[in-house]
Amino acid sequence: MRNSIAHGKNVATRAVALQLAGSVAMALVAAVFGWRPALAALVGGFAIAIGNLLFAVRLFGRGVMPARHALHAAYAGEVIKWFWVCAVLYAAIAVWKLPFLALFAGLVAAQLCFWIALIATR
Repeated sequence: MRNSIAHGKNVATRAVALQLAGSVAMALVAAVFGWRPALAALVGGFAIAIGNLLFAVRLFGRGVMPARHALHAAYAGEVIKWFWVCAVLYAAIAVWKLPFLALFAGLVAAQLCFWIALIATR
């Protein structure tokens, strides 16, 4: 029988690792167009991957807890994740002025890797 917390940590670790790898792969593809698109793809992918890591740490970091606390941890993790993602995307677009298309490509690549990881680790 699986321990659901241990299994959840395992799935989250694999998903984040796959997202980071997908982000690096997209950055290598974008490097054909220059270093700025490559950096933008890397930032977009890492924003999603680190956001999911923050969610996983918030959800699984405290170990066994009552269902109500787990639900609140999931809600808090989502809020933390989306604040992080929005802050990084704002900085990438408004402050660092990175190319949007490459940034979006990295973001999409990381999110696709997340969905693949969830399907592959069932």
